[in-house]
Amino acid sequence: MSIKSMNTVSDTFTPGTVTPGTVTSGTSTSGASVMPRRLAPLVALPACMTIGVLLAFAVVVAWFPKGSAAWQYPLHQIDAPAHYYFIRRILDEGIGAATHLWPNDAYYPPLFHLLAAGLIAIARLVGVEMTIYTAFNVVWIAGAGLVWPAGMQLLSSYWTCRGLRDARAPSRLFPCAMALIVPLLSVASASHPFQMLASGPLVAYGLAFSLLPFWLYATLRLFDAIVARSAIIRWSAITVLTGGITVFAHPRMTFTWLLFIGPFLLMRLPWRFILAALAACVLGAGAFLAYMVTHYKSSRYFNPGDWFHTFVPNRTVPDALRVFVTDNIDGPAGIVMAVAVVAAVVVMIIAVVTEKTRKDAISVLLVVVLFGLLYVCSTALTGWFPNIVAAAWYRAETRPLTMIPLAIVVLLVFAASALHETTIPSPHSPRSRRTISAIMVAILAALAVGAQFGGVTSGPDGSITGWGNANRARLAHDIYANMTLTDAQPDEQLTDTKYGILADVARTVEPGAAVISDPLNGSMYGKTVFDVNMLYPIYNPMAEKNGAIFGAVERAFDSGDKTTLLDTVCPIERDKPEYFLVMGGQAPSLQMFTFRQQYDPFHREDLIAKYTADGTLVKVRDYSDRADYAKGWALYRFGCTR
Repeated sequence: MSIKSMNTVSDTFTPGTVTPGTVTSGTSTSGASVMPRRLAPLVALPACMTIGVLLAFAVVVAWFPKGSAAWQYPLHQIDAPAHYYFIRRILDEGIGAATHLWPNDAYYPPLFHLLAAGLIAIARLVGVEMTIYTAFNVVWIAGAGLVWPAGMQLLSSYWTCRGLRDARAPSRLFPCAMALIVPLLSVASASHPFQMLASGPLVAYGLAFSLLPFWLYATLRLFDAIVARSAIIRWSAITVLTGGITVFAHPRMTFTWLLFIGPFLLMRLPWRFILAALAACVLGAGAFLAYMVTHYKSSRYFNPGDWFHTFVPNRTVPDALRVFVTDNIDGPAGIVMAVAVVAAVVVMIIAVVTEKTRKDAISVLLVVVLFGLLYVCSTALTGWFPNIVAAAWYRAETRPLTMIPLAIVVLLVFAASALHETTIPSPHSPRSRRTISAIMVAILAALAVGAQFGGVTSGPDGSITGWGNANRARLAHDIYANMTLTDAQPDEQLTDTKYGILADVARTVEPGAAVISDPLNGSMYGKTVFDVNMLYPIYNPMAEKNGAIFGAVERAFDSGDKTTLLDTVCPIERDKPEYFLVMGGQAPSLQMFTFRQQYDPFHREDLIAKYTADGTLVKVRDYSDRADYAKGWALYRFGCTR
């Protein structure tokens, strides 16, 4: 915000405007004495904004799982090995690998992984060896604890800082207070950013969502510029820049941006802009459909009732609505949040009848309704309609769950701002209005703090372990459990025994030699942890492009024919041997993978025995003695002739 605009704010809210150098009510006010007070927002507001983000950052850092395991071992989750693999691939092949991170050389949004690889590269320049896990954690903490609350703070300032440009504003303290409160509100919900680390983790999507508020703010300012016919080029450039970075982080964030910005576009811009935007959406939808049809073959594209036929609702409609209105905050704080949301909606409805805030009030209410509809469809409903509504977000609650804090915090912020600078006719004096505003800010501050500590956390036995945000505490516990090596669940992705076996494999095989195994038994962590050249470095390598080798190996192994198998496997690494690892069945936590059956041939004991008998497989290491459940586990070398 410019100095010029800030200097238009009056020192106090009075019916008249005090001009420097004039006498009002018998009091002389010089320009020299007024200017320091008018410059106060230039110092106070940035200070409040900085402190607010730092408080949110402290919450995120305090939440992040403690202990050495969080920094020494990978996260044992669905997509985690893929993200570690992407970072390692950039380190091995250079920045150029960012355009084809998948094992089949397909594109995956690379911004998160480029940042992590960049951290490692910078650390090496100063003589420090940073692990992939450390770089991964640091980038996530920075995005969750700095980028996200700062973005929400900036987006909220679009409404909270209007008073700095309006001499009629009741108080200049309001923007500073909200700059402290909004960052804490943005990290109160377990939905984002914390759920993004626990679910998958979906770190690329999570980083993009953390960047989204910057893009939304720039777009709203662009709309203002278009209406005012001023600074259009500047705000167009800023919008393109912030949008480009967000889309680079994850292209599907475009859909969320459209869902949020659509109501504002319809309510604010002239019809020619609305029609142009609709035309652009139609063209974009056509291009997206063409991309999907050409890249993913299916006979169900024009039968939406059959889309996502394996989807099973995980919530009821009332439960989904409860999660939405409480901002996914558990306990007493969640109840208070629900009451605050209802009160905010009432304020918004009242604001609709006022000329000054009508368009924005309608827009924000529509955003809340659309986000709520999307979340309910993604988690509680089935059929053609919810399939269409939730398709762009992968037809599961994980990504729409992320969007709840954005909708709820914006709702609360706008309602607070509307109440603060209300123009609704009332008998209240300016002093009374300032009192109401102060009470409202105090309530929001209490809510922001209470949401961090306003619940009961319990241990595995149900005993109370302390006060805190129960949903967030549960996520932290689950994440740390998935960063710890134990044999408590011997069939899970990465156990203490499996870690030791993969370490032995890394010591045994030649550098660069290919190792084939079912990735869903945890063998894919051989690449993540020890940089072993696993044929399946992630659980879903896909089959497009050069990924056809994956399907060819599976079919050749299942054929039972020695010649077919060796002719398929031996050319994978022409100057190095190939190996086959038996390390148990598929982990229960990976059973949601739709195409898990494709790896079944690697578990056929009759085929392994046959290939061992005819020399196709030669046992190199026997791991049966590693645990009582490791019967048959072994490392084999294919009998290729070099």
